[in-house]
Amino acid sequence: MRNIRGQTILEYTVIMIIILGVLVAMKDYVKRGIQGRWKSSSDEIGGQYDPQWVNSNILYATQSNATSIVQVAPGSYNSAYGEWTSRIDTSNTLETKSGTTQVGN
Repeated sequence: MRNIRGQTILEYTVIMIIILGVLVAMKDYVKRGIQGRWKSSSDEIGGQYDPQWVNSNILYATQSNATSIVQVAPGSYNSAYGEWTSRIDTSNTLETKSGTTQVGN
């Protein structure tokens, strides 16, 4: 009876070693299959960015308007100083840059 039990454990051990050997041998094939699936999925998405072949149009515009008004009521703080003057500052700025970048053909 003891010989049969030892023989069964030995058979299970040999089967496990064979299965592990097959898995280790197939590791590269599984890895290549996964990489191929990723590549085909990314190719279906569309064209990939390649910095050697880039054409781009650049348009950059900045516009700012600023108005500052300073007024003080005449003689409200101290009547000895008389009336205060008011000041209004206005500035308008427009900056535009445009260009084309072409790399490669």
